[in-house]
Amino acid sequence: MNGIDVRIDEWVEAGLVSPGTAAELHRYEHDHLAPPGPAPTQRAASPVPVDVPAASEQARPLALVGEIVGYLGAVLIIVAVSFLLGRTWGDIPTVGRIGIVAPLTALVAVAGALAARSAAGPAQRLASVLLLATVGLTGWLTWVIADQAIGLEERPGLIAITGAMTVVAGGIYAWRRRALAQLAALGTLAALLAVVLAPSDGRSSVPLALAWTALGLAWVGLAMVGRLAPAGVALIGGGLLATQGLQNAAFDDGTGTWMLALQVALAVGMVAVAALRRPLVLLIIPGAIGVMQGIPMLISRLWGDTLAVWGGVLVTGVALVAVAIRMVRGRGRPLVGHA
Repeated sequence: MNGIDVRIDEWVEAGLVSPGTAAELHRYEHDHLAPPGPAPTQRAASPVPVDVPAASEQARPLALVGEIVGYLGAVLIIVAVSFLLGRTWGDIPTVGRIGIVAPLTALVAVAGALAARSAAGPAQRLASVLLLATVGLTGWLTWVIADQAIGLEERPGLIAITGAMTVVAGGIYAWRRRALAQLAALGTLAALLAVVLAPSDGRSSVPLALAWTALGLAWVGLAMVGRLAPAGVALIGGGLLATQGLQNAAFDDGTGTWMLALQVALAVGMVAVAALRRPLVLLIIPGAIGVMQGIPMLISRLWGDTLAVWGGVLVTGVALVAVAIRMVRGRGRPLVGHA
């Protein structure tokens, strides 16, 4: 691996470019790589001090230790705050509760932002965890304000909580295209849809199922056109949301069988796309899970025969093994977005 390859990998780790863009840069550099000049001349002209690699190697363990210490500190903060608030929360007035949660949320957010300023891998991971915690603390703060300060009813309060978390998670992901930030954005969007479309008073669960499926497929589509990074996380997360949304409507009276059939068709399509399009190979994960969940339930719903169910399980297993063999016998082309 030459110097530009190392730099490109560092850019991906720092969140400056997406894995898909990095793969294109790697391919371009390998296709247009200039022949190296005389080795002695290069070494003589190099202005880089000899001790720089050694300093870099020393910085990596230090950054890793800092990451571990940061996690331990976060655990201690959570335990201490949980204990103290568990003892005194009921005696604290609403203004005092807001005065506790709001600074804590701001403190964690600032710590995450400061950690994100470093390009080191451990610092970036620590920043992702702290910013994910910021999303959760935002929900807590919104709950205190909506439920105890304003006195909203349950449903409007839940909409306010999930809406605030969605806005914060979306802002973090717009700033940092990292895996945890993307999952937080997708998860909060799904939670907001669940609150808005949750079935009640005997209503059908189909609207929520279709909304989750639409969101999941949109997430996958945005990953396919390079709008979401890391693309692999978007393919898996969006695919799982799409198939599980339909799975959740499987027990709905009157439409459950149709929802199961739609889930199986969608999951089979994901498996087929993963087998035929190597850049989309990670769709095999939500596709295989959807197939394993949906086919036995659909056969049981249609025929109600135990032997037929297990026969369907057998056929499904054989088909997945066949797809796996086809995939592992590929020509070794690099996956788009693979670091």
